[in-house]
Amino acid sequence: MLINIGLIRGVCQMPAYIAHEKGFFKELGLDISYSINPAAWVLPAKLISGEISFGIIPWTRTVSARDNGDDMVVIAGSGYEEAATVVRRDSGITRLSELKGKRISLPAEGGMKDLTSQALFKKYDITPENTEIIRLPSGDAAMLSLLSGRADATTNVEPYATMAVKLGIGKVIARGKDVLPKTPGCSITTTNEFIQDHPEMTLNFLKAILKAEEFCNKEAVEAAEISSKYTGISAEIIREALKYNQPRIDITGSIDAMMRIVRLMKELRYIETMSQDFYNFELLKKAIAELK
Repeated sequence: MLINIGLIRGVCQMPAYIAHEKGFFKELGLDISYSINPAAWVLPAKLISGEISFGIIPWTRTVSARDNGDDMVVIAGSGYEEAATVVRRDSGITRLSELKGKRISLPAEGGMKDLTSQALFKKYDITPENTEIIRLPSGDAAMLSLLSGRADATTNVEPYATMAVKLGIGKVIARGKDVLPKTPGCSITTTNEFIQDHPEMTLNFLKAILKAEEFCNKEAVEAAEISSKYTGISAEIIREALKYNQPRIDITGSIDAMMRIVRLMKELRYIETMSQDFYNFELLKKAIAELK
């Protein structure tokens, strides 16, 4: 059976890139096809329709999908504490409290870049009335807005935050661990139907991803070279980005942090109800145990 995976671009996707390139999927008997997509928000519809079996997307997209009655479930992490607040070097901004009154670019509502920003806005009383919020369709567009000088600040992920720094245009004033500690970002997502129909396949998929995470941690140079082919970002920048942010598959200790974000989503009216049926980590726990 051919398994189709929907991916985007970033450090948070590296375990999937590596599992494919290093043959970890094949070792576990999985026949994998992948697509690199322009933005995470296009992937839920592909999961629900069955066009793909797995996607690595912000777990908050799964919360929204389930709120709409769709069958999606998070089964493991991939990105972790991944969002960074980046400002232009010439903006004069040195602290998060100084974002108020500036021009801030954001991607589409509902992803972790957006929700990290929303948490900051709440803390520092930043509103559309006192700050220009530039809403754009993707994280790439939000970063381009910063690089071009249209925005003073944005929230983005690696390796794009490091790219802005390396270009001499941006500087990072906060990272995910400072704003939303222990919070996952893009996470491995499938449907309950797929798990029920293919439990062993799902288990082996997670094992391959866990092996790839270990490779990424131990062989950062080669991991960056592999990821460069998928992201279009130089291996040098990816290696530098990995100093600040690494993938994490085991997010079983992040449930409380995730529920804080779910509460924020409810406050923002991104969802109508709060529930915990958006994740199932049982196969992840089994995969970790069997690989020991």
